[in-house]
Amino acid sequence: MLGRVGVERSVLDPPGWSEYRTWRDAFAAILDPRFYPIGWLDGEIWSGRIRLFSGPKSAILVALKPYPSGAIELHGMAAAGELNELRSSTIPQAENWARSIGCICAVIESRPAWGKIMRDQGYEVFQTAIRKMF
Repeated sequence: MLGRVGVERSVLDPPGWSEYRTWRDAFAAILDPRFYPIGWLDGEIWSGRIRLFSGPKSAILVALKPYPSGAIELHGMAAAGELNELRSSTIPQAENWARSIGCICAVIESRPAWGKIMRDQGYEVFQTAIRKMF
């Protein structure tokens, strides 16, 4: 596909965009569009504010959360695909990247079951959020 000035479109795509397109429908299926429309996620991936880590059977979306002290957290936002690969490869890949850039912790923001799933990987429940929908 040709983009601006006759350059192949893939040259203009940001890093990770083609991998994201592979997983886009899976992430769209788990998003609540009242809060996170898929167009918003497309823009966050395109801009690099959210980063995708993927393997052949799984993918996760992460963002960096800076704190006033200068500490940086790896913030896991969503996951799709095969659970064993997520636990054994995809999540550790993101954690290794986070350590390499100076993150001091990783947080998975998801449903309560992830607390049990990731307990043997060193994760523990830290905070709980409750929500009332109108």
